[in-house]
Amino acid sequence: MPRPETNKLPLVALAFGHLAVDIQTSGLAILIPLLHARLHLDYASAAAIVSVQYLTSSVIQPLFGLLSDRRPMRSVLPIACILAGLGTGAVLFMPSYRLVVAVVVLTGLGSALYHAAGSLQANHVSGENKATGISFFFAGGNLGYAMGPLIVVALLSLFGDRGPLGTLLPGILAAGALAAFLPYYATTGQWQARRAHLRATQARVVDSRSRVILGLGVIVLVIGLRSIIQTGLITFIPLYFAYLSPDKKAYAALLIAVFVFTGAIGTLFGGALADRFGRKPVMVVSLATVLPLLLVFLNTSGPLQVLSIALAGASLIAASSLTVIMAQELLPHNIGLASGLTLGLGFGAGGIGAAALGGIGDRYGLPTTMLVIALLPALLVLSSLLLPGKPRLEAQKVRTPAGAGAATSLQ
Repeated sequence: MPRPETNKLPLVALAFGHLAVDIQTSGLAILIPLLHARLHLDYASAAAIVSVQYLTSSVIQPLFGLLSDRRPMRSVLPIACILAGLGTGAVLFMPSYRLVVAVVVLTGLGSALYHAAGSLQANHVSGENKATGISFFFAGGNLGYAMGPLIVVALLSLFGDRGPLGTLLPGILAAGALAAFLPYYATTGQWQARRAHLRATQARVVDSRSRVILGLGVIVLVIGLRSIIQTGLITFIPLYFAYLSPDKKAYAALLIAVFVFTGAIGTLFGGALADRFGRKPVMVVSLATVLPLLLVFLNTSGPLQVLSIALAGASLIAASSLTVIMAQELLPHNIGLASGLTLGLGFGAGGIGAAALGGIGDRYGLPTTMLVIALLPALLVLSSLLLPGKPRLEAQKVRTPAGAGAATSLQ
């Protein structure tokens, strides 16, 4: 029977929603200095605003993922886009610190809800090309994360304190697009039928529980290390170049933008390559290039330095979607939980890792911190070699029941 194909426009709508949500995730940080001055906050309280956003999203995502496995919650996707936009759009209008935190909590909840439900629906509409489809979904988020600070700065420059309200527009447009394509996303009945079919047909071929737990443990380790490296670079490149020279602030901003934008491109190519050559080989080869590229980045300047961080971003960030796909394949009955765990742990590990690297910087200096970040990919590559390989994942595949069309296929 023919393979179910990717439903492209519904997938584009999901990726656009991911872009709108992650514009808020990165854009909020630009407003922290304004809140710090306006509300007379200390640095710890100001930084806690961003921490609350990340922690809310990371802690609640597994719960939303588990819930989405029972009820795919397709109707909440537009609502999640709107909720995620509240933080960046509304915080400057909040008269007190408590209200700022309350709005940011709502933003984190919206982000967690969208990432958990959106990842599950991206799996649904991707057909057989799981890696390509889900990577496209993640590329939207990476692009939004890169655009967020630039958009917020531009809006502040043009419209002053009311400017960040403009960040609500992408969320509203995405909500409209998602609402238009709701019939293409999985319903509760379809999803429960899929899970029942998997249980009936895979009882004799799925991995043992111990191997699944071990595989998930390795995936979690890879996600944690990758997130620490990514968050560390984004956090410490500006500090490091300011330490080298006060005149290099704009150059550091350029490096960060290049790193994240090429990461979005790498995510697209990584997914397509993984569908062709397998998840694990693409993951290992991609991550193996990060260490030499970061060492080149630290020891060069000018165009070669920009090129090395661009390639490092493409290689490192491309792995983010592949780990989610591998977790979903290890937990075919609980795709939402797999997505929530992996995405939530990514947020959490990045935040904790950045704090630990800050401690290294305080004790040993920024050059040592950057060297530690550059060497961490060695552990990442060794961990990736332990990832579950293609034969184990292939054993869990099943055919779509006869009569399931492309628009309603859950594979």
